[in-house]
Amino acid sequence: MQNFIVIDNATKKYGDHIGNFNININIKKGETFAIVGPNGAGKTTLIRQILGFIKSDEGTVAINNFNSWINREEIMKFTGYVAGEISLYDDFTGIKFLKLVSKMKKDSDWQFVEKLIKHFDLDASRKIKKMSKGMKQKIAIIAATMNKPAFLVLDEPTSGLDPIMQQKFKELINKLKKEFSTTIIICSHIFEEVINFSDRVGILKKGVLIDEYNVGKTGIKELNKKFKKIFEEEGVL
Repeated sequence: MQNFIVIDNATKKYGDHIGNFNININIKKGETFAIVGPNGAGKTTLIRQILGFIKSDEGTVAINNFNSWINREEIMKFTGYVAGEISLYDDFTGIKFLKLVSKMKKDSDWQFVEKLIKHFDLDASRKIKKMSKGMKQKIAIIAATMNKPAFLVLDEPTSGLDPIMQQKFKELINKLKKEFSTTIIICSHIFEEVINFSDRVGILKKGVLIDEYNVGKTGIKELNKKFKKIFEEEGVL
């Protein structure tokens, strides 16, 4: 199967051990790839390069054969993104915000939006400024997935969600993969938060991809041991 994402020697330097250094990752269509590491490991910097928000100092990133920096507008047409720090229109109700996003996304499906609102048990009639962190997270997830994207990027996606809603989120991820072959990158500093969603996992440490594992072949318990060992050595666990 052809690679949907090719990250070739991606480097973005902000200082010694700050940024990304010679990152190489290939992700096939329909795969879910988790990027894990402690705060400051360079996860968000890598995400910003993948989405074309910043330009790599060296190397390239290609999404579905599009250069992420040169063709970022084309890439965003088939991409959904949940940012680590969510910014919504506080004076809008949830439904008004989702309708605005729907108008901006060419392939959005309003019936699918209504199903997602019900799926996440969301009161979308409330003003966003009166919503809890978890409710805002639901709004962001729905906005990112309403067009059944070919590519989905999730930065700390379950932040603020209770265990029941985390399970609902997992069900949505599985639906997107099964029915629409969505290629997904999930980024987190919490190993347990993303490993159950993922086919493969890459571990970042001080801006370097130090290891990559196939979840099914390695096993979640073994991966958890590896993750803890790596970061216990750094004194961050």
